[in-house]
Amino acid sequence: MSLSSLRSIFKTKKSKRHGKSKPSTAAATDLLALEIYSAHILLYSNPPSTISDNANAVEAMTTGDGSPATNSTCLLSGALSEFLRYSRQERSQWLIDIAHDICDPRFRRGSLVVWKDQQWLPVANTDPLTASEYRYDLPTMVTIGLSKISLRTGKSRTSASGNASTMASRVMQRDGVCWVSDLEDPILNSHICPKRLGDHTAQIIFETFTSTTPPPNLSIYNEIFGLNLSNNLGGLFDNHCLGFQHVAPNVYESHVFIVSNPNGFSMDDYTIYGRPRQPNPNLPPLHGHPAHPPQPLHNRNPPPGLFRWHYLQCVVKKFGHNDYKTLQNINFLELPFQMEGDSDDDSTDSEAQWPSMAFDLGRNVENSRMEHAERHQAVTNWISSMT
Repeated sequence: MSLSSLRSIFKTKKSKRHGKSKPSTAAATDLLALEIYSAHILLYSNPPSTISDNANAVEAMTTGDGSPATNSTCLLSGALSEFLRYSRQERSQWLIDIAHDICDPRFRRGSLVVWKDQQWLPVANTDPLTASEYRYDLPTMVTIGLSKISLRTGKSRTSASGNASTMASRVMQRDGVCWVSDLEDPILNSHICPKRLGDHTAQIIFETFTSTTPPPNLSIYNEIFGLNLSNNLGGLFDNHCLGFQHVAPNVYESHVFIVSNPNGFSMDDYTIYGRPRQPNPNLPPLHGHPAHPPQPLHNRNPPPGLFRWHYLQCVVKKFGHNDYKTLQNINFLELPFQMEGDSDDDSTDSEAQWPSMAFDLGRNVENSRMEHAERHQAVTNWISSMT
């Protein structure tokens, strides 16, 4: 695309930006949608066949000069009532942050506008979200590549040796308990970024979302890419069905992103132990529950920026529009061979294959917790009887 034709496109867009042109998607009664003018988007070039060094990783993240053929590209859409479950007290600031992370996570040069009263109006961070068409506006002539999407394919179980085991041991030494429930056992090492992205792509994600130069030779097996979660919560986290929203230093809020469940359970049925609340309504709900690093001052805790990247993947999995999810080369290139630490057995360890995994494992966790409490009470009673 020539510079003159690009200027012509942006001149047309600029004349409409705050005018009375209707949004591209007609808003339903309870529909919220986020879009961007397609002229701001550059499509990704074909990636290399594999990523074995930094040059390959950069090539895989390089855009060409083509843009989507449509006037606008819808990024997110869904019922307003669903969006409000996640924006909570942050109001429009939540959507502004998500729009930045999809479109321009490093520089955050855009602003949010909303179609209201037959015109596009600026959105303040304290405005309530409404069932409206929102648009992420970038300065004229600024082009971007949208954040890539992780499909999280393949298994991600930890082996008994090698880098994966070393990572798990270091995470266990640092954490030792679940970030959400504080359970000590059973817990596992959950990966914020899938191992199959590889070291070099992980370094790009780290730099983009933390605005910090990665340490030399940063590996996907570094403990800053991991955290301890109970077995059932780890399954949700690994499948982008559980994300952590950063709300304060060393404080996160757990958000459940269940898209559909064959057992009919909703996000409100999940507890911090992964067990349905029906048998015991007093169990704390998972959605909205605090999560925190067990050792807040540890210098190898995952930085908030990595959780930002993971949280974005959760949002896109639940609300991502097909305009966005079907763009050319929009998915991360995952290494096409078995990674160290991957399982090569036939066991079922994904929620897609085992839909009730979180509840079945959670039931065992809760039973263990109750048995431990009963034993503790029995010992207390025995000591009391001896005094």
